[in-house]
Amino acid sequence: MKRILLTALAALVAASSFAQTAKMQPVAASDVQNKVQIGIFVPEDNTSIPAASRKTLLYRIKSILANNGMAGSENIQQFFVTCDAVEIEKNVIPGAPTKYQQKIELSLFVIDAFGQKCFGSVTVPAHSVANSEQKAYNNCFNQIPTSTPELKAFFTQATRNIINYYDSQADNIIAQAQTLARGKMYEEALWRLSMVPEACKSYQKVLENAIDIYNQYVDMKSYEELAKARAIWNAGQDAAAAAAAGVHLANVNPNANCYPDAVALSNEIKARVKSDIDYYRKQDEIDREREHKENMSEIDAWRQVGVAFGNNQKSNTYHDVYTVR
Repeated sequence: MKRILLTALAALVAASSFAQTAKMQPVAASDVQNKVQIGIFVPEDNTSIPAASRKTLLYRIKSILANNGMAGSENIQQFFVTCDAVEIEKNVIPGAPTKYQQKIELSLFVIDAFGQKCFGSVTVPAHSVANSEQKAYNNCFNQIPTSTPELKAFFTQATRNIINYYDSQADNIIAQAQTLARGKMYEEALWRLSMVPEACKSYQKVLENAIDIYNQYVDMKSYEELAKARAIWNAGQDAAAAAAAGVHLANVNPNANCYPDAVALSNEIKARVKSDIDYYRKQDEIDREREHKENMSEIDAWRQVGVAFGNNQKSNTYHDVYTVR
């Protein structure tokens, strides 16, 4: 019996609607066509994993996932992989230099953070000999096989389990995202949608809703920038106010409904500050930067908003204890 303390980042919305996970069913590895993104969490308070070795272990887990049909990410996800390293044997071998022998077993767990469920575990052994205890641990992690029949079967099943979950919950996730959007909680809505994998049957529907919500988000942000610009200009109406207002006007997206109003205000400002060369130069810099951002695909744009929101939920942590047999 191992007791593993898991720290997962909880969502702001109640997780009860996510608590039902899809039933695990046997599936062949060939059924996995697309990589499913899954979070990686190496517990900081797990004393069996030296702090200096956490990054080495993180990279190894990423390699294991990549070689078994999944994409590991440090971004916050509903489904994530966590681990526990058990020290099986540790010996100091006398000599010049002294050698350190380390044997461990690494257990990997796939967790549904919202449903607070563990989908199962797989254990892989590793051992090494090195000139220091730290190197021995790092070597152990580096020597963990990235692909074995057991690992492939485990992560193939985990992939199908995740896809099955999103296939069954896609409509609920979309409905919840729409509710959040109506409350102008666009970032959280996009975060919810960003976790749905492309392999999901309803992904096109998710994508259409995400783009619609992203456009609402762009409108809201652009209106905010226009309001700031107008307030600054109305208060000053001089070169300094023009420069400050121009920064906000340059952030109004050309696709926003308020863009014509932003152009009108910009023209009004330019008519008053024709000689302000610094202002125009700043405008050109921001316009070029905006043009570069607009070349980014629409999918990347909305997804980045959602990912940024999820990763900022540092304060919403909770601790839960899972008992794994």
